[in-house]
Amino acid sequence: MCGLTSAKLFGLALLLAAGVVDAFYIPSMGPQSFKPGERVPLNVNRVFSEHVPLPFAYYDLPFVCKPQDVRRPWLNIGEVLRGDRIASSDYELTMGEDSECRVLCTKTLTPAANEEAGRFVEQDYLVEWIVDKLPGATVFLKHGADGAKTKEKEYEPGFKIGAYDKTSGHAYLNNHVSMHVLYEKRGEGRRIVGFEVYPRSIKNTAGNCPDLKDKAATPLLVGEHKEAVVTYSYSVRWVEDTSVPWNHRWDRYLTATDQQVHWYAILNSAVIILLLSGVVAIILMRMLNRDLSMYTEEEFRDDIEETSGWKLLHGDVFRAPNYGGLLAPLLGTTVQVMYTFIVTILLGILGVLSPSYRGGLLTTGIVVFLLMGGASGYYSGHLYRTWGGTNWLKNAVMTATLVPALIVGAELVLNMFLWYQASSAAMPFSTIVLLFALWLFIKLPLTLLGGWYGFKRQPYSEPVRTNAIPRPIPPQPGYLKPLPSILLAGALPFAVIFIELFLVLKSIWQDSFYYEYGFAIIVGLILSLTVCETTVIMVWLSLNSGHHRWWWRAFAYGASSSVYIFAYSVFFYFTRLRAGMPDVAGFVPTLTFFVHSLLISAAYALCTGSMGFFAAYFFVRRIYRMVKLS
Repeated sequence: MCGLTSAKLFGLALLLAAGVVDAFYIPSMGPQSFKPGERVPLNVNRVFSEHVPLPFAYYDLPFVCKPQDVRRPWLNIGEVLRGDRIASSDYELTMGEDSECRVLCTKTLTPAANEEAGRFVEQDYLVEWIVDKLPGATVFLKHGADGAKTKEKEYEPGFKIGAYDKTSGHAYLNNHVSMHVLYEKRGEGRRIVGFEVYPRSIKNTAGNCPDLKDKAATPLLVGEHKEAVVTYSYSVRWVEDTSVPWNHRWDRYLTATDQQVHWYAILNSAVIILLLSGVVAIILMRMLNRDLSMYTEEEFRDDIEETSGWKLLHGDVFRAPNYGGLLAPLLGTTVQVMYTFIVTILLGILGVLSPSYRGGLLTTGIVVFLLMGGASGYYSGHLYRTWGGTNWLKNAVMTATLVPALIVGAELVLNMFLWYQASSAAMPFSTIVLLFALWLFIKLPLTLLGGWYGFKRQPYSEPVRTNAIPRPIPPQPGYLKPLPSILLAGALPFAVIFIELFLVLKSIWQDSFYYEYGFAIIVGLILSLTVCETTVIMVWLSLNSGHHRWWWRAFAYGASSSVYIFAYSVFFYFTRLRAGMPDVAGFVPTLTFFVHSLLISAAYALCTGSMGFFAAYFFVRRIYRMVKLS
């Protein structure tokens, strides 16, 4: 990838995106039609907050109505890991039959449950219900160019569990919901194209419906340390909507992001990559050609002792790296992670990862990661042999266990705290056993097979011989010392992605939908070019200053922008998650955010680190192949 020109890659990305930007959400599951009078199931899932990264199963809340017979559908591994806990409910929805008001149940809250209801309201939790795979949504009207509201709708998934008055410190629980189910007619059947929920807090007598026409009705106060009686009720209205066909029913959920923001991000990235490509062309091509053209083969032998710079390192530049037995497994895993990202994005472009496929992104990513175990073993084994390694089995086992062990260790420690908090984000024990079995019976064998095959291949043939005695490394200038050079190398790649990064973080932590795969692949290609070119420049500067131990540096330069990503995540936490609610977060939510942010940054570092390493390896082999020595 790094060997292609910027113009070719950017043009390819634009051509690809032209056909997929508007089609990235193609549903992967067929429509379901309901006949008039047919029961339409409503499932409850979880409650989540845009300010507290701890979801909870809906029926784990002590102040909600729970049916006697709860039916739970099978969940894929992605749904479990994202905290979904889907279950049946007693809400009765019958296709085409409106219901003015029905009482669901009357529940007596204990003082502890009353206080907990107040805490959930204060922390701005949202409720997620599901009808025909569509989450219940809060409705907003779009604003026109003049700032005035239009009649065009857009949806935010979930609806508020209550309202909190910051002035008085009172919390009001929403105990009545008006549900508007939108449908389109198809022959004798009807297809659901929208699910709108309008919650309301109304204090009413036990077992009776409230007066919905009373706009000044007293809201239901919760959060006090005393018993309280809550009557839950609901209304249902069926609305025929001919403006949105079934295959575009997700449009209202996915239009919250202005596409002009994405194009601005791409323009910003394109300018950076063009400038950087110009710098690479000027510095590397002109100066490199000048260095090589100054010498014929005979003159090079005569003047080499008086020459400084990268040419003097021909006998040391391909010396095996320190801790090559660690670098090879790490690079093998980075290739595996990078291939996983590429395949997952391509599947998203093809429409496999539709929003209708709940948990599909995580499930697909895990499956692809496991199947790419052979690639990680192959690259690791081949590099390991090139650097003089002899024990292929040890290298392959280390490739299969090094990074997964670090991730699992961090997640298990975090999982103990999530279990204690009874959060649905905690992995059940059965899921942990399943993940271990998948690693043991899929990833490990594939990595061993790939490691054996890669080790059996002939090692890379380096263009120059390595001297027996290593050349001493002279003092380095300040900007090439480890910390300054890493910060310098990471600045440009971060500048390429920081706009798109905000949308990705919003999707992860604030439960908005991110299915902009067309834009993601364009930004990803530009990021790849930026990482490769930045790493090549930094490695060439290091070689020119006499530093021939470039292997680990190339990986670090490629991964360096992950430092900025983690720093931006911290900024996002304080400016978005905690904004306006500084008192709601506790130790476990904060720990959850920072552990997962660190793991996300580490996964990014693995991908970009491998890009930088292989780009630098190709570059170094190329320039020293141009130098002919006896």
